[in-house]
Amino acid sequence: MTRSLAVLALLSCLLYGAALAHGDFRPGRIEPFFPIYAGLFVLYAGACWIALRPAVERTAGSRRTLLLIFGGAILFNAILIPSRPTLSDDMYRYIWDGRVQGAGINPYQYPSNAPELANLRDETIYARINRPGAVTIYPPGAQIAFAAIGWVFPDSIAGMKIVLIGAVLIGSVLLVLLLRALGQAPERVLILLWNPLLIFEIAHAAHVDALYLPLIIGAFLLRVRTPRDGAGGRYELAIGVLLGLATLIKLYPAMLAVCLWSVRDAYGRRKLRLLLPIGLTMTVGVGYALYLQPGVNVFGFLGSYGREFFNVSPLMEGLIDLARGFGLGWWTVGNYGMPLLIIAVSLACIAFAAQTARRAILRCSWMIGIYLLINHNLFSWYALWLLPLIALDLELRPLHFNLALAGWAFTGTLSLSYVFFIDWRVQPWAIDVQFWSVYIVLIAAVWFAIRPDRLLLGRKVA
Repeated sequence: MTRSLAVLALLSCLLYGAALAHGDFRPGRIEPFFPIYAGLFVLYAGACWIALRPAVERTAGSRRTLLLIFGGAILFNAILIPSRPTLSDDMYRYIWDGRVQGAGINPYQYPSNAPELANLRDETIYARINRPGAVTIYPPGAQIAFAAIGWVFPDSIAGMKIVLIGAVLIGSVLLVLLLRALGQAPERVLILLWNPLLIFEIAHAAHVDALYLPLIIGAFLLRVRTPRDGAGGRYELAIGVLLGLATLIKLYPAMLAVCLWSVRDAYGRRKLRLLLPIGLTMTVGVGYALYLQPGVNVFGFLGSYGREFFNVSPLMEGLIDLARGFGLGWWTVGNYGMPLLIIAVSLACIAFAAQTARRAILRCSWMIGIYLLINHNLFSWYALWLLPLIALDLELRPLHFNLALAGWAFTGTLSLSYVFFIDWRVQPWAIDVQFWSVYIVLIAAVWFAIRPDRLLLGRKVA
């Protein structure tokens, strides 16, 4: 196993090196990204196949193999650290917000092009910021991170990347502990660490989403370790605090709270301790209180961002057309319909509490799936929080279709969202390839869940 993974890691390094050599993936030069990513995902698929073989599951925990998996991931990321972020320019806003705070100014107080910030502008960072006329959208936890990183690594793209990669590695160590706690092979961490979507979106594009990964994985781990005899109050509070911190990085991890909250105890009773939602609410409240100031909007351009339109799934297109038929704006499905559906699923989770901690964790896939498939502004890095759950539940058994397989395939096809930037035009074929692969797996998963005694051709299982 180790030798095969080493060969795949070496071949992957060559492709990441090709990405670094190409350098600039801006419109007009982005085309090579797609064959490079496709090649990397094929190698990654082979590595997943090796890591999930039954023989590995039976002899799990090889230190040598884990060192190879982590070492390979470190190499992949290190290769892309020198690359200039061109698949996304969000990282320049992170550095800018850290610079603004370093000057003693509330980052929510002024848009980047305000005259009050003129003395902070330059041609390296400020000139590459998107939406210079908008107040920053990133929540307080992210802002604290930007300020801290800016203090340690002033105006450093590489410094920002190193911190974010470090967060991924910490999250991966926690995932190994989670896998062991659940009795699963720790080699499954490869599914997270070697995924090319994660590596490009963090080591190249440097998205802040890396910072919430150790927080939500830590919450999963605490959920598993919480005593089920009624003595786990401090664990519940800690889970709430971790989810609150993750919410302060990106707002959407808050939707995982109910899934992790509603779990039956050792006697089969539904126990809904208030400490978890209290920890979540207080953490988020304290975070925002740090930046509250008269006349300052701490939500930035969140309202206008909710009306932007990018990489819309066929399902979402259909719902938008339905909304328009009722005279509603196209954005109402994502801004109102999605939250209502999440609330409905949350109520179902409360009514039918999870029997085990593992089941509670896997229910988080439902929330993330809703978020990804009913979204009118879906960028590829929005799927990164699905990776820990894929690592827990992906299987290689024949005809084993589930949410994890759908999510795993989606991390491969989501790279096609960048096809838009070839000529700044939606390509229907790219949309279809991205989403229909997911739909097919989900339909198959429902079919086998309803008809477990039949194969696709209707023959009985022997």
